[in-house]
Amino acid sequence: MTDKILSANNYINKSRHTIKNEYRLKYHMMPPIGWLNDPNGLIYFKDRFHLYYQFNPYASCPGKMCWGHFVSEDLISYVDDGVALKPDIEDASAYSGGSIESDGKIIAFYTLHIENGKIKSEEVYKAVSTEGFCFDQGVKVFDNERLPKNISRTDFRDPCPVKIGDNYFVFLGGKDVVSDKGVIIVLKGKNPDKLEYAFMLGPYYELGDMGECPSYFRVGDKDVIVVSGCNVPERGNDFKNINSSVFIVGNLDFENGKMEVEFIREIDKGDSFYAPQFIRGMGKCVMIGWLEMWEKKYPTREKNHGWVGAFTIPREISVKDGEIYQTPVESLNKYLTPVEDGKIPKCADISFKFNGEGRLKIKGSDGEVVVGKKSGVYLDTNLTNNLFGCVRRTNNDYEACEVRILLDVSSIEVFVDGGREVISSRIYIDGSYNLEIDGGISEIRIKEIGKKQ
Repeated sequence: MTDKILSANNYINKSRHTIKNEYRLKYHMMPPIGWLNDPNGLIYFKDRFHLYYQFNPYASCPGKMCWGHFVSEDLISYVDDGVALKPDIEDASAYSGGSIESDGKIIAFYTLHIENGKIKSEEVYKAVSTEGFCFDQGVKVFDNERLPKNISRTDFRDPCPVKIGDNYFVFLGGKDVVSDKGVIIVLKGKNPDKLEYAFMLGPYYELGDMGECPSYFRVGDKDVIVVSGCNVPERGNDFKNINSSVFIVGNLDFENGKMEVEFIREIDKGDSFYAPQFIRGMGKCVMIGWLEMWEKKYPTREKNHGWVGAFTIPREISVKDGEIYQTPVESLNKYLTPVEDGKIPKCADISFKFNGEGRLKIKGSDGEVVVGKKSGVYLDTNLTNNLFGCVRRTNNDYEACEVRILLDVSSIEVFVDGGREVISSRIYIDGSYNLEIDGGISEIRIKEIGKKQ
Protein backbone atom coordinates (compact mmCIF):
# COMPACT_ATOMS: atom_id res chain seq x y z
CA MET A 1 0.00 0.00 0.00
CA THR A 2 1.44 3.35 -1.07
CA ASP A 3 1.78 6.32 1.29
CA LYS A 4 -0.92 8.22 -0.62
CA ILE A 5 -3.42 5.36 -0.32
CA LEU A 6 -2.57 4.93 3.37
CA SER A 7 -3.02 8.65 3.99
CA ALA A 8 -6.38 8.71 2.20
CA ASN A 9 -7.66 5.69 4.12
CA ASN A 10 -6.53 7.19 7.43
CA TYR A 11 -8.46 10.36 6.58
CA ILE A 12 -11.59 8.35 5.72
CA ASN A 13 -11.46 6.38 8.97
CA LYS A 14 -10.99 9.53 11.06
CA SER A 15 -13.61 11.63 9.26
CA ARG A 16 -16.45 9.32 8.20
CA HIS A 17 -18.35 9.96 11.45
CA THR A 18 -18.78 13.64 10.44
CA ILE A 19 -21.24 12.94 7.61
CA LYS A 20 -25.01 13.23 8.10
CA ASN A 21 -27.05 10.07 7.62
CA GLU A 22 -30.49 11.54 6.93
CA TYR A 23 -30.59 10.62 3.24
CA ARG A 24 -28.12 7.72 3.28
CA LEU A 25 -29.21 4.77 1.17
CA LYS A 26 -29.68 1.31 2.67
CA TYR A 27 -29.13 -1.16 -0.19
CA HIS A 28 -27.40 0.96 -2.84
CA MET A 29 -23.63 1.39 -2.69
CA MET A 30 -22.48 4.91 -1.76
CA PRO A 31 -19.23 6.51 -0.55
CA PRO A 32 -18.30 6.47 3.13
CA ILE A 33 -17.59 10.19 2.82
CA GLY A 34 -17.01 12.67 0.01
CA TRP A 35 -17.85 12.30 -3.66
CA LEU A 36 -18.66 9.26 -5.82
CA ASN A 37 -19.30 9.20 -9.57
CA ASP A 38 -18.48 6.60 -12.27
CA PRO A 39 -18.35 2.85 -11.51
CA ASN A 40 -14.88 1.55 -12.41
CA GLY A 41 -13.23 -1.83 -12.90
CA LEU A 42 -16.27 -3.93 -11.97
CA ILE A 43 -15.22 -7.58 -11.69
CA TYR A 44 -16.08 -10.92 -10.05
CA PHE A 45 -12.76 -12.23 -8.76
CA LYS A 46 -11.89 -14.99 -6.27
CA ASP A 47 -15.53 -15.58 -5.24
CA ARG A 48 -16.28 -11.91 -4.57
CA PHE A 49 -17.33 -8.83 -6.48
CA HIS A 50 -14.78 -6.03 -6.50
CA LEU A 51 -16.53 -2.81 -7.45
CA TYR A 52 -14.35 0.28 -7.82
CA TYR A 53 -15.51 3.85 -8.39
CA GLN A 54 -14.45 7.45 -8.98
CA PHE A 55 -13.84 8.85 -5.51
CA ASN A 56 -12.80 12.09 -3.83
CA PRO A 57 -12.86 11.40 -0.09
CA TYR A 58 -11.83 14.97 0.82
CA ALA A 59 -14.91 16.88 -0.39
CA SER A 60 -18.44 16.32 -1.69
CA CYS A 61 -17.38 17.46 -5.16
CA PRO A 62 -14.93 16.19 -7.79
CA GLY A 63 -11.24 16.83 -7.17
CA LYS A 64 -8.05 14.83 -7.54
CA MET A 65 -9.74 11.51 -8.08
CA CYS A 66 -8.78 8.03 -6.96
CA TRP A 67 -10.52 4.65 -7.11
CA GLY A 68 -12.66 3.74 -4.12
CA HIS A 69 -13.52 0.10 -3.51
CA PHE A 70 -16.59 -1.92 -2.49
CA VAL A 71 -16.52 -5.67 -1.86
CA SER A 72 -19.70 -7.75 -2.11
CA GLU A 73 -20.76 -11.37 -2.29
CA ASP A 74 -24.17 -10.77 -3.87
CA LEU A 75 -24.20 -7.18 -5.27
CA ILE A 76 -26.61 -5.99 -2.54
CA SER A 77 -24.84 -6.23 0.83
CA TYR A 78 -21.36 -4.75 0.66
CA VAL A 79 -18.31 -3.67 2.62
CA ASP A 80 -16.53 -0.39 1.94
CA ASP A 81 -12.78 -0.94 1.64
CA GLY A 82 -11.54 2.61 1.19
CA VAL A 83 -9.09 3.59 -1.57
CA ALA A 84 -7.60 0.96 -3.90
CA LEU A 85 -5.79 3.09 -6.49
CA LYS A 86 -4.26 6.56 -6.17
CA PRO A 87 -1.43 7.96 -8.33
CA ASP A 88 1.75 9.29 -6.74
CA ILE A 89 2.34 11.66 -9.66
CA GLU A 90 1.93 15.38 -8.91
CA ASP A 91 -1.39 16.88 -10.09
CA ALA A 92 -2.55 13.43 -11.28
CA SER A 93 -5.91 11.74 -10.86
CA ALA A 94 -6.95 8.15 -11.53
CA TYR A 95 -9.91 8.70 -13.85
CA SER A 96 -12.26 5.98 -15.02
CA GLY A 97 -11.43 2.60 -16.49
CA GLY A 98 -12.16 -1.10 -16.34
CA SER A 99 -10.52 -4.32 -15.28
CA ILE A 100 -10.04 -7.92 -16.31
CA GLU A 101 -8.58 -11.06 -14.72
CA SER A 102 -5.28 -12.38 -16.08
CA ASP A 103 -2.97 -15.01 -14.57
CA GLY A 104 -4.86 -14.97 -11.27
CA LYS A 105 -4.57 -11.19 -10.87
CA ILE A 106 -6.74 -8.17 -11.62
CA ILE A 107 -5.41 -5.95 -14.37
CA ALA A 108 -6.98 -2.51 -14.20
CA PHE A 109 -6.77 -0.08 -17.11
CA TYR A 110 -7.34 3.50 -16.00
CA THR A 111 -6.97 7.07 -17.23
CA LEU A 112 -4.05 8.96 -15.73
CA HIS A 113 -5.45 12.49 -15.88
CA ILE A 114 -3.20 15.50 -15.26
CA GLU A 115 -4.54 19.03 -15.28
CA ASN A 116 -2.92 22.05 -13.65
CA GLY A 117 -4.51 24.96 -15.48
CA LYS A 118 -2.08 25.13 -18.38
CA ILE A 119 -1.50 21.46 -19.11
CA LYS A 120 -4.04 18.69 -19.61
CA SER A 121 -3.20 15.11 -20.52
CA GLU A 122 -5.05 11.79 -20.45
CA GLU A 123 -3.00 8.60 -20.81
CA VAL A 124 -3.88 4.89 -20.68
CA TYR A 125 -2.27 3.18 -17.68
CA LYS A 126 -2.31 -0.43 -16.55
CA ALA A 127 -2.16 -1.34 -12.84
CA VAL A 128 -2.11 -4.77 -11.18
CA SER A 129 -3.54 -6.20 -7.95
CA THR A 130 -3.00 -9.73 -6.68
CA GLU A 131 -6.05 -9.79 -4.36
CA GLY A 132 -8.12 -6.84 -5.56
CA PHE A 133 -7.68 -4.60 -2.52
CA CYS A 134 -4.76 -2.43 -3.59
CA PHE A 135 -3.19 -1.68 -6.97
CA ASP A 136 0.33 -0.71 -7.88
CA GLN A 137 0.89 2.65 -9.59
CA GLY A 138 0.84 1.08 -13.01
CA VAL A 139 2.60 1.80 -16.28
CA LYS A 140 1.69 3.63 -19.48
CA VAL A 141 0.63 1.16 -22.17
CA PHE A 142 -0.28 3.34 -25.17
CA ASP A 143 1.24 6.30 -26.96
CA ASN A 144 -1.48 8.84 -27.80
CA GLU A 145 0.51 10.03 -30.81
CA ARG A 146 -0.40 6.73 -32.49
CA LEU A 147 -4.03 7.81 -32.68
CA PRO A 148 -5.42 8.95 -36.06
CA LYS A 149 -4.89 12.68 -36.57
CA ASN A 150 -8.61 13.44 -36.28
CA ILE A 151 -8.81 12.00 -32.75
CA SER A 152 -8.14 14.20 -29.72
CA ARG A 153 -5.01 13.34 -27.76
CA THR A 154 -6.19 15.13 -24.62
CA ASP A 155 -9.84 14.03 -24.46
CA PHE A 156 -9.19 10.31 -24.58
CA ARG A 157 -10.27 8.33 -21.55
CA ASP A 158 -12.04 5.51 -19.69
CA PRO A 159 -10.27 2.36 -20.99
CA CYS A 160 -12.40 -0.75 -20.50
CA PRO A 161 -10.92 -4.13 -21.53
CA VAL A 162 -12.27 -7.41 -22.86
CA LYS A 163 -10.37 -10.47 -24.09
CA ILE A 164 -11.46 -11.99 -27.40
CA GLY A 165 -9.45 -15.08 -28.35
CA ASP A 166 -5.78 -14.33 -27.81
CA ASN A 167 -6.18 -10.55 -27.96
CA TYR A 168 -6.99 -7.85 -25.45
CA PHE A 169 -9.33 -5.19 -26.80
CA VAL A 170 -9.64 -1.96 -24.83
CA PHE A 171 -12.57 0.38 -25.50
CA LEU A 172 -12.14 4.12 -24.82
CA GLY A 173 -14.21 7.25 -25.16
CA GLY A 174 -12.93 9.92 -27.51
CA LYS A 175 -13.59 12.94 -29.69
CA ASP A 176 -13.30 13.42 -33.44
CA VAL A 177 -11.86 16.95 -33.53
CA VAL A 178 -12.78 17.44 -37.20
CA SER A 179 -16.51 16.78 -36.81
CA ASP A 180 -16.56 17.72 -33.08
CA LYS A 181 -18.46 14.50 -32.34
CA GLY A 182 -18.07 11.68 -29.88
CA VAL A 183 -16.54 8.35 -30.90
CA ILE A 184 -15.43 5.03 -29.43
CA ILE A 185 -11.75 4.10 -29.86
CA VAL A 186 -10.63 0.45 -29.67
CA LEU A 187 -7.03 -0.51 -28.87
CA LYS A 188 -5.63 -4.00 -29.28
CA GLY A 189 -2.74 -6.09 -27.99
CA LYS A 190 -1.70 -9.68 -27.37
CA ASN A 191 0.08 -8.36 -24.30
CA PRO A 192 -1.72 -5.88 -22.02
CA ASP A 193 1.58 -4.06 -21.46
CA LYS A 194 1.62 -2.73 -25.02
CA LEU A 195 -1.48 -1.68 -26.94
CA GLU A 196 -1.88 -0.41 -30.47
CA TYR A 197 -4.66 1.49 -32.21
CA ALA A 198 -7.12 -0.96 -33.81
CA PHE A 199 -10.24 0.87 -35.02
CA MET A 200 -12.86 3.51 -34.30
CA LEU A 201 -16.65 3.27 -34.01
CA GLY A 202 -18.73 6.31 -34.85
CA PRO A 203 -19.12 9.20 -34.75
CA TYR A 204 -22.66 8.78 -33.47
CA TYR A 205 -25.24 11.51 -32.84
CA GLU A 206 -25.99 9.82 -29.51
CA LEU A 207 -22.45 10.54 -28.22
CA GLY A 208 -22.71 14.30 -28.54
CA ASP A 209 -19.30 15.98 -28.70
CA MET A 210 -17.41 13.43 -26.58
CA GLY A 211 -17.76 9.69 -25.93
CA GLU A 212 -17.18 8.43 -22.38
CA CYS A 213 -17.10 5.17 -20.44
CA PRO A 214 -17.68 2.52 -23.15
CA SER A 215 -18.10 -1.06 -21.95
CA TYR A 216 -18.65 -4.18 -24.07
CA PHE A 217 -20.49 -7.47 -23.45
CA ARG A 218 -21.75 -10.30 -25.64
CA VAL A 219 -25.44 -10.83 -24.77
CA GLY A 220 -26.85 -13.96 -26.39
CA ASP A 221 -26.07 -13.59 -30.10
CA LYS A 222 -25.71 -9.81 -29.95
CA ASP A 223 -22.84 -7.47 -29.21
CA VAL A 224 -23.83 -4.75 -26.76
CA ILE A 225 -21.88 -1.61 -25.91
CA VAL A 226 -22.96 0.78 -23.19
CA VAL A 227 -21.45 4.23 -23.65
CA SER A 228 -22.09 7.78 -22.50
CA GLY A 229 -22.09 11.00 -24.48
CA CYS A 230 -21.45 14.61 -23.48
CA ASN A 231 -23.71 17.49 -24.55
CA VAL A 232 -26.02 15.28 -26.60
CA PRO A 233 -28.64 17.50 -28.31
CA GLU A 234 -32.18 16.85 -27.09
CA ARG A 235 -34.23 14.83 -29.60
CA GLY A 236 -37.94 14.43 -28.92
CA ASN A 237 -38.26 12.57 -25.62
CA ASP A 238 -34.60 11.54 -25.64
CA PHE A 239 -31.50 13.16 -24.14
CA LYS A 240 -33.15 15.51 -21.64
CA ASN A 241 -29.97 15.68 -19.52
CA ILE A 242 -26.72 17.51 -20.13
CA ASN A 243 -25.15 14.07 -20.78
CA SER A 244 -26.75 10.73 -21.66
CA SER A 245 -25.99 7.01 -21.86
CA VAL A 246 -27.04 4.56 -24.57
CA PHE A 247 -27.06 0.90 -25.58
CA ILE A 248 -25.49 0.21 -28.97
CA VAL A 249 -26.74 -3.22 -30.11
CA GLY A 250 -25.66 -5.15 -33.20
CA ASN A 251 -22.81 -7.27 -34.52
CA LEU A 252 -19.20 -6.19 -33.98
CA ASP A 253 -16.52 -7.51 -36.31
CA PHE A 254 -13.32 -7.27 -34.25
CA GLU A 255 -11.13 -8.49 -37.11
CA ASN A 256 -12.24 -5.83 -39.59
CA GLY A 257 -13.06 -3.13 -37.04
CA LYS A 258 -16.67 -2.55 -38.04
CA MET A 259 -20.01 -2.74 -36.27
CA GLU A 260 -23.34 -3.44 -37.92
CA VAL A 261 -25.61 -1.43 -35.63
CA GLU A 262 -29.19 -2.66 -35.24
CA PHE A 263 -30.28 0.06 -32.86
CA ILE A 264 -29.03 2.69 -30.42
CA ARG A 265 -31.29 3.40 -27.45
CA GLU A 266 -31.13 5.61 -24.37
CA ILE A 267 -30.61 3.43 -21.30
CA ASP A 268 -32.52 5.39 -18.67
CA LYS A 269 -35.11 8.15 -19.15
CA GLY A 270 -34.55 9.72 -15.72
CA ASP A 271 -32.31 12.57 -14.57
CA SER A 272 -30.03 10.38 -12.43
CA PHE A 273 -28.17 7.82 -14.53
CA TYR A 274 -24.72 7.98 -16.15
CA ALA A 275 -21.47 6.14 -16.94
CA PRO A 276 -22.72 2.53 -16.75
CA GLN A 277 -20.30 -0.39 -16.92
CA PHE A 278 -20.66 -4.17 -17.24
CA ILE A 279 -19.25 -6.51 -14.59
CA ARG A 280 -16.45 -8.76 -15.83
CA GLY A 281 -16.05 -12.39 -14.71
CA MET A 282 -19.76 -13.28 -14.68
CA GLY A 283 -21.66 -15.67 -16.91
CA LYS A 284 -24.60 -13.30 -17.12
CA CYS A 285 -24.60 -9.67 -18.23
CA VAL A 286 -24.96 -7.26 -15.29
CA MET A 287 -24.58 -3.47 -15.49
CA ILE A 288 -24.14 -0.78 -12.82
CA GLY A 289 -24.44 2.97 -13.40
CA TRP A 290 -23.93 6.19 -11.46
CA LEU A 291 -27.20 7.12 -9.75
CA GLU A 292 -26.67 10.82 -10.40
CA MET A 293 -26.00 13.24 -13.27
CA TRP A 294 -23.76 16.22 -14.00
CA GLU A 295 -25.01 19.81 -13.95
CA LYS A 296 -27.76 19.43 -11.34
CA LYS A 297 -28.29 20.16 -7.67
CA TYR A 298 -26.98 17.69 -5.10
CA PRO A 299 -29.02 18.22 -1.92
CA THR A 300 -26.58 16.32 0.32
CA ARG A 301 -23.90 18.79 -0.75
CA GLU A 302 -26.13 21.87 -0.42
CA LYS A 303 -27.17 20.75 3.06
CA ASN A 304 -23.53 20.01 4.03
CA HIS A 305 -24.15 16.32 4.65
CA GLY A 306 -20.58 15.51 3.59
CA TRP A 307 -21.27 13.04 0.77
CA VAL A 308 -22.70 12.80 -2.76
CA GLY A 309 -23.36 9.91 -5.13
CA ALA A 310 -24.40 6.27 -5.31
CA PHE A 311 -24.51 3.26 -7.60
CA THR A 312 -27.74 2.20 -9.29
CA ILE A 313 -29.18 -1.17 -8.38
CA PRO A 314 -27.18 -3.69 -10.45
CA ARG A 315 -29.26 -4.55 -13.52
CA GLU A 316 -29.33 -7.80 -15.49
CA ILE A 317 -29.38 -7.15 -19.26
CA SER A 318 -31.12 -9.30 -21.88
CA VAL A 319 -31.95 -8.88 -25.56
CA LYS A 320 -35.06 -10.44 -27.10
CA ASP A 321 -37.37 -9.72 -30.03
CA GLY A 322 -35.42 -6.64 -31.04
CA GLU A 323 -35.67 -5.08 -27.57
CA ILE A 324 -33.19 -4.73 -24.71
CA TYR A 325 -34.37 -5.19 -21.13
CA GLN A 326 -33.04 -4.23 -17.70
CA THR A 327 -34.18 -5.95 -14.51
CA PRO A 328 -32.92 -5.60 -10.91
CA VAL A 329 -30.31 -8.22 -10.11
CA GLU A 330 -31.90 -11.49 -8.97
CA SER A 331 -30.09 -11.56 -5.61
CA LEU A 332 -32.25 -8.61 -4.46
CA ASN A 333 -35.15 -11.06 -4.06
CA LYS A 334 -33.48 -12.55 -0.97
CA TYR A 335 -33.95 -9.22 0.82
CA LEU A 336 -37.70 -8.86 0.20
CA THR A 337 -40.40 -9.26 2.85
CA PRO A 338 -44.12 -8.81 2.02
CA VAL A 339 -45.78 -5.84 3.73
CA GLU A 340 -49.17 -6.80 5.13
CA ASP A 341 -50.45 -3.53 6.65
CA GLY A 342 -50.34 -1.43 3.46
CA LYS A 343 -47.65 0.94 4.75
CA ILE A 344 -44.86 2.07 2.45
CA PRO A 345 -41.37 1.54 3.89
CA LYS A 346 -38.56 3.91 2.96
CA CYS A 347 -36.92 0.90 1.31
CA ALA A 348 -39.57 -0.81 -0.76
CA ASP A 349 -40.22 -2.90 -3.85
CA ILE A 350 -43.63 -1.89 -5.21
CA SER A 351 -45.13 -3.66 -8.23
CA PHE A 352 -48.48 -3.07 -9.92
CA LYS A 353 -50.24 -2.95 -13.26
CA PHE A 354 -51.51 0.03 -15.22
CA ASN A 355 -54.78 -0.90 -16.96
CA GLY A 356 -55.29 2.62 -18.28
CA GLU A 357 -54.57 6.16 -17.17
CA GLY A 358 -53.78 6.44 -13.46
CA ARG A 359 -51.45 7.74 -10.75
CA LEU A 360 -49.62 6.18 -7.85
CA LYS A 361 -48.55 8.88 -5.42
CA ILE A 362 -46.00 8.38 -2.60
CA LYS A 363 -46.35 11.18 -0.05
CA GLY A 364 -44.22 12.21 2.91
CA SER A 365 -44.46 15.06 5.40
CA ASP A 366 -42.99 17.67 3.03
CA GLY A 367 -43.09 16.23 -0.47
CA GLU A 368 -44.36 13.60 -2.86
CA VAL A 369 -43.38 11.64 -5.93
CA VAL A 370 -45.79 10.39 -8.59
CA VAL A 371 -45.60 7.46 -11.00
CA GLY A 372 -48.42 7.83 -13.49
CA LYS A 373 -49.64 6.81 -16.91
CA LYS A 374 -50.81 9.36 -19.47
CA SER A 375 -49.23 9.35 -22.92
CA GLY A 376 -46.73 6.85 -21.56
CA VAL A 377 -45.57 6.09 -18.02
CA TYR A 378 -44.06 9.08 -16.24
CA LEU A 379 -42.14 9.90 -13.06
CA ASP A 380 -42.84 13.30 -11.47
CA THR A 381 -40.32 14.43 -8.83
CA ASN A 382 -41.24 18.13 -8.85
CA LEU A 383 -42.52 18.12 -5.25
CA THR A 384 -39.58 16.64 -3.37
CA ASN A 385 -38.52 19.16 -0.71
CA ASN A 386 -38.65 21.94 -3.32
CA LEU A 387 -34.99 21.25 -4.03
CA PHE A 388 -35.24 20.15 -7.62
CA GLY A 389 -37.47 18.05 -9.79
CA CYS A 390 -38.67 17.18 -13.23
CA VAL A 391 -41.15 15.04 -15.13
CA ARG A 392 -39.66 12.26 -17.23
CA ARG A 393 -41.57 9.69 -19.27
CA THR A 394 -41.20 6.58 -21.38
CA ASN A 395 -40.98 6.67 -25.15
CA ASN A 396 -43.75 4.09 -25.52
CA ASP A 397 -47.43 4.71 -24.80
CA TYR A 398 -48.44 1.43 -23.20
CA GLU A 399 -52.06 0.36 -23.37
CA ALA A 400 -51.41 -1.73 -20.25
CA CYS A 401 -48.13 -2.58 -18.54
CA GLU A 402 -46.44 -3.91 -15.44
CA VAL A 403 -44.42 -1.45 -13.33
CA ARG A 404 -41.88 -2.17 -10.61
CA ILE A 405 -40.62 0.62 -8.35
CA LEU A 406 -37.53 0.39 -6.14
CA LEU A 407 -37.41 2.95 -3.31
CA ASP A 408 -34.34 3.49 -1.14
CA VAL A 409 -34.52 6.49 1.25
CA SER A 410 -33.41 9.09 -1.34
CA SER A 411 -33.67 7.22 -4.64
CA ILE A 412 -36.32 5.81 -6.96
CA GLU A 413 -35.89 3.50 -9.96
CA VAL A 414 -38.97 2.69 -12.07
CA PHE A 415 -38.88 -0.42 -14.32
CA VAL A 416 -41.63 -0.42 -16.96
CA ASP A 417 -42.91 -3.39 -18.99
CA GLY A 418 -40.43 -5.90 -17.59
CA GLY A 419 -37.54 -3.45 -17.83
CA ARG A 420 -38.10 -2.41 -21.44
CA GLU A 421 -37.77 1.18 -20.19
CA VAL A 422 -36.39 2.55 -16.90
CA ILE A 423 -36.68 5.95 -15.21
CA SER A 424 -34.33 6.76 -12.30
CA SER A 425 -34.09 9.78 -10.03
CA ARG A 426 -33.20 10.98 -6.54
CA ILE A 427 -35.89 12.02 -4.06
CA TYR A 428 -35.58 13.82 -0.74
CA ILE A 429 -38.86 13.46 1.17
CA ASP A 430 -39.02 13.58 4.96
CA GLY A 431 -41.42 11.69 7.22
CA SER A 432 -43.11 8.33 6.78
CA TYR A 433 -44.73 7.47 3.45
CA ASN A 434 -48.38 7.19 2.53
CA LEU A 435 -49.77 5.79 -0.70
CA GLU A 436 -52.53 7.37 -2.81
CA ILE A 437 -53.93 5.64 -5.89
CA ASP A 438 -56.09 7.10 -8.66
CA GLY A 439 -57.40 5.51 -11.84
CA GLY A 440 -56.53 2.29 -13.60
CA ILE A 441 -54.10 0.58 -11.24
CA SER A 442 -54.42 -3.03 -10.06
CA GLU A 443 -52.47 -5.94 -8.58
CA ILE A 444 -50.46 -3.82 -6.13
CA ARG A 445 -47.80 -5.72 -4.20
CA ILE A 446 -45.55 -4.07 -1.62
CA LYS A 447 -42.41 -5.63 -0.18
CA GLU A 448 -39.90 -4.18 2.25
CA ILE A 449 -36.26 -4.38 1.29
CA GLY A 450 -34.31 -5.19 4.39
CA LYS A 451 -32.36 -7.98 5.95
CA LYS A 452 -31.46 -11.04 3.87
CA GLN A 453 -34.13 -13.73 4.13
